[in-house]
Amino acid sequence: MLYSAVLPQTTPFPHGHQLQLPRTHSKIRSYYFQNRFPPRTRPFLPHFLTKYPSGYRKSLLGSSSFDSSAPPSFYDDDGDDFDVELGRLLALLPEEMRRRVSEHPELHQLIEVVMDLGRKPLARFPSGDFVLSDLPIMTEDIQHATSQVGDFMIDNRAGISRTLHRISAIRNRKGAIIGLTCRVGRAISGSANLLRDLVQDGSSLLLIGPPGVGKTTIIREVARMLANDFKKRVMIVDTSNEIGGDGDIPHAGIGSARRMQVPNSDMQHKVLIEAVENHMPQVIVIDEISTKLEAMAASTIAQRGIQLVATAHGVTIENLIMNPALEMLVGGIQSVTLGDEEASRRGVQKTVLERKGPSTFMCGVEIISKTQLRVHRCLESTVDAILSGRFPNVEVRKMDYLKLNETAEREPFIYSSSDKATEIIVEDAQDLSNEITSLDAFSSEVPPNMGEDCWEERTPLRLFVYGEICCMKSTKHTKIYKKRNKEKRNRTNQAAN
Repeated sequence: MLYSAVLPQTTPFPHGHQLQLPRTHSKIRSYYFQNRFPPRTRPFLPHFLTKYPSGYRKSLLGSSSFDSSAPPSFYDDDGDDFDVELGRLLALLPEEMRRRVSEHPELHQLIEVVMDLGRKPLARFPSGDFVLSDLPIMTEDIQHATSQVGDFMIDNRAGISRTLHRISAIRNRKGAIIGLTCRVGRAISGSANLLRDLVQDGSSLLLIGPPGVGKTTIIREVARMLANDFKKRVMIVDTSNEIGGDGDIPHAGIGSARRMQVPNSDMQHKVLIEAVENHMPQVIVIDEISTKLEAMAASTIAQRGIQLVATAHGVTIENLIMNPALEMLVGGIQSVTLGDEEASRRGVQKTVLERKGPSTFMCGVEIISKTQLRVHRCLESTVDAILSGRFPNVEVRKMDYLKLNETAEREPFIYSSSDKATEIIVEDAQDLSNEITSLDAFSSEVPPNMGEDCWEERTPLRLFVYGEICCMKSTKHTKIYKKRNKEKRNRTNQAAN
C-alpha cells in the first residue's frame, strides 16, 4: 500500500528539512522515520521497541508527536501494535524515566505512570509501585508531557491520537496543571468471550465494577464482537474517548463499530438520544453512566427496542440499588406499606422496599477481577431477591488469562450479603435460569447440560427443599393470627357485658 495519496510529495518539517517520498515502496517506512525527526530531535525509544534478535526493526516506530493527519502506522502484528502505542505513551516521560520503566520486567503489564509536581514519579504495576527517578518532578517535565498530547477537555482528560491511553490532569486553584496520571489503554482480543452467549442473545448488558478492573476493555471488545462477528449496527457514545481512542479516526480495537464523541460530559444524555434518532443503531454502547439524566436516557432507549451495553461504577448490584442517581437502571426503588394480613403472611414489617418498574437492562455482570465475572441472568429477579432479603441466583465465570479462547469455567458460588454477613447460601452454577418453579408443579426432567459431562466433572448438585418449611411457617402465622382475633373478640364481649 502506497501512501503518496496521504502525504504530499513535499512536506515541510522542523529545522528546514524537506521530506521527498522515494519511488521504491520498500524504503518508505525507514526513510519516512529518518526524515521525520532530524538527529537531534528524534524521540527516545525504549530498547524493547528498537532491538530485536535479528537487529533493528525497520517499521515505523510511533511517537506521541504524531497527529491524526499522519499516515497509518506500520504494524506487523498485534504485539507490535501494543509496543508502538506503549512507546508513544513513554515518549511523554523524560529520558531517565523512560529508560528505567523500559527495563522493568513487568513492562507490558504497566498500569499507569503518575507525575506530581515536587514528588518522585511512580510507575504502577500489578506487583506494586515502582519509583522511576530519585529527582522530583519539575514544571518543565509536566509541560513537556502536556505539549505532546491533545487538548484537555472540561473533565481534565486528554489522549494521544490513534491510541487508547488516557492522560488525566490535576490542576491548582489557578488552573495550572500540577499533576498527571498517564494510564495505559489496551485492546485485548477475547476479553469478552465469557459474555459471548449473553451478547449473542441480544440481551441488554450492564457491567459493574470498581475503577481499574477492566470495564472499558471488556465493553470495547463487546462492541467489536457485535459489529464484526454478529454484523450489527453498533454506535458507541464515547464520553472521554476511552473506548475508541483519541483523535477523529477511531482505534482499530472497536472493529467496524461507529463512534460518536461527546463534547461535554454534561451533554452525554443528549448525545445518546441523538444517536438513536439520527443513525438507526441496533446496539448502543455507553461507558460510565454516572448521572440521573444519563440513566433516564438509557431507560428511554431501552423502551425503543435497542440493545444496550453500558458500564457503571460499583462493586455489586446492591450498590446500584442504594445509589439514588443510578437506581433507575435496575427499575427504581419505592417504599410500600403492607396491610396487617400481608405483613403477617410475609413475616416482615409493614413498610418494605420494592422494585418500582422494569429494569433498563436484562442482565447484570459484576466484574470481580480481569479473569472472573459474576453473572446475573435476570437482573429484575436479582433486585427483587435483594430487596426481600433473599439471596439471588448468580453464576461465576472464570477464564484462563493465558488461554482466552477456552470455554468459561462454571462453579458453585457462595453469595454473602453485606447486611447479613453471617448467612450464606450456595447457588448451583448449573442452574442457569431464574425461573420460579411453583410448589405444586415439579419437573423431573434433567437439563441437557447436566448429562454425562456434568458427572464426569463431578460438579455437585444441591437441591434445597423449602416448600414444606414455607407451609409450616404460613400455618404457624395463621394460627397466631386466629388466636389473637379470638382473644380480641372475647375482650370485646366482656366489655359489652
